[in-house]
Amino acid sequence: MTREASLPSLLRLRMDALFSGLPDGVLARLLGALDEVHLGPGEVLYRHGEPASFLYLLEEGTLDLLTPTGRQLELKERRCGEEAAVTSSYACSAIARTDLRAVRLPKSALTEVAKAHPAFAASAMQSLLSSIGGESFLLPGKAKAAKSAEMSATEILGWGLLLTVPLLFFALCGARGFTTQAALFSAILSATVLMWVFSLVDEFIPPLIAVVATLFIGLAPASVALAGFASPGMMTLVGVFALSAAIGSSGLSYRFMLWLLHRLPDRPVWQQSALLTGGYLLSPITPSGNSRLSLLLPLYRDMREGLRLPKGGAGATALMAATFSGAMLFSPMLSTSKSSNITAVNFLPLQIQEQFLGLYWLVAALVAAVGMTLCHLAAVRWLFPSENPAPLPKERIRAQLELLGPMTSVERIALAGFAFFLVASASVSLHHVPPSWIAGIVLIVILVSGALGKKEFREQLDWPMVFFLLGMDGITRIMEHLELNAVLAKIMTAWFGFVGGNLWLFVLAALATTLLVRLALPITSGMLVSTIMLLPVAAAQGINPWICVFLTAIFSDIWFLPYQSSQYTQVVSQGFESHYDVPGFMKYNHLMNLARVVVVFMSIPYWKWLGLV
Repeated sequence: MTREASLPSLLRLRMDALFSGLPDGVLARLLGALDEVHLGPGEVLYRHGEPASFLYLLEEGTLDLLTPTGRQLELKERRCGEEAAVTSSYACSAIARTDLRAVRLPKSALTEVAKAHPAFAASAMQSLLSSIGGESFLLPGKAKAAKSAEMSATEILGWGLLLTVPLLFFALCGARGFTTQAALFSAILSATVLMWVFSLVDEFIPPLIAVVATLFIGLAPASVALAGFASPGMMTLVGVFALSAAIGSSGLSYRFMLWLLHRLPDRPVWQQSALLTGGYLLSPITPSGNSRLSLLLPLYRDMREGLRLPKGGAGATALMAATFSGAMLFSPMLSTSKSSNITAVNFLPLQIQEQFLGLYWLVAALVAAVGMTLCHLAAVRWLFPSENPAPLPKERIRAQLELLGPMTSVERIALAGFAFFLVASASVSLHHVPPSWIAGIVLIVILVSGALGKKEFREQLDWPMVFFLLGMDGITRIMEHLELNAVLAKIMTAWFGFVGGNLWLFVLAALATTLLVRLALPITSGMLVSTIMLLPVAAAQGINPWICVFLTAIFSDIWFLPYQSSQYTQVVSQGFESHYDVPGFMKYNHLMNLARVVVVFMSIPYWKWLGLV
């Protein structure tokens, strides 16, 4: 006999060790699914082998469990039927010893809880073992402590500045001759930066707030503020992210990782160099650091696990440094490795455009390219010395490859999509099909073929990162619409009269300008705005305009706080932050920031030799 559960059942749920750690919202749903059961002495609650449909919480009476071999156990826990949360059928029979009153939860409700809270299923299995073994593995239920609603001192400071600094920015910009619209957007931009600096909200939220505020005030039309959501870049991002997800979920990255480990010498430097070189090879044909990184991260994850590098250890951190630098170090060294490089070339005089559109860009950047690579290798060797891991068991790896057998159809589709994307992207000059169309074709094939299902498409694509990048694209377009770039360029030209044609001083001026702009803008738009501001200065000082473009390209890759690098934000948002030593990686990043400045000064004599100075 069953009936609706009584109100005291809420307390029963709260105090039960299996349910006490669940949020109140989950307990509210479970309470709605409870109903009450009454049995007399000797009646069977459920039998061994029957479908596990309910989990029972005893309120009055006692119960015996009968194992398949006929062993009778007295139920010491006031809970039984945990099979409903972890398996399909009951492992034992349950028979009432006395008059029994219990409440029960249906399997459907328990399954939903297990999906949202994986630890619940493990606890249910422990509870089942406790019942059969006669010894409790779960700690007694405790009342949950209320979450503290108090803000930290940093958050209080951040919110306080957020209420005051934008007003000061608006007043200051108005006094400097900005239009009212430009001054308002500068205030919005200052609020965006403050939310990032003090981590008041998740990284992808501030640019969306800026875009919505712009539309609400009427500073720019929707066709400008939301243009990124209708741009080819949207399709490119989603297509490449989907390809990366398919490579990982299909097992292709794991197979390739095993193949690499089997073929490469068993030395950390070779394993790290494989990821670094992979990023370098992608740079000429994939003009996005985020896209390159999304293709490398599945390989990093599988290689770290295959090498059995401990999380947070020097080996795992060195491997992440190689992965990140593979995606980023070559960005300034080629005209096609950054979308902002391609755009900035159009700012140059026609004759210089023709000179630097080909390999001559790499020739002019050769000292910086070699210098950055050597600095990376030295920094990794110094900060993350080899942990002397045990030799890789090559025989085990060979056996793993044999067990994998031939590639599955899903792996073949992922491999074909990757090969098609690389070949088509590398030959755009021949077929003139835009990269966004290429990424769109890959996306359609992956989805139609079933290589990426609905669940994977929803869960494995980094949607917050997509919205972050599109929001930043909107901010850049709004600045162009309000002609804020031109105003900033006019102000900066007046400030840099001290350069006097001295390239060494111009490098310092470009460094200061780019770093200042990058406090508010991401890499791509930060480089373009800095280029627009500095090109008039270079022209007035008789400095080769390509040098100006290259300086903003390499200095825009400098970042100190996570929000300044969408690539690092991508690493964090995909859960890789727990895989490596964050303070150690940040030390490495600061060294590479310094290296970018050093290699630029080292390049000046080389540029003089080439006749660029």
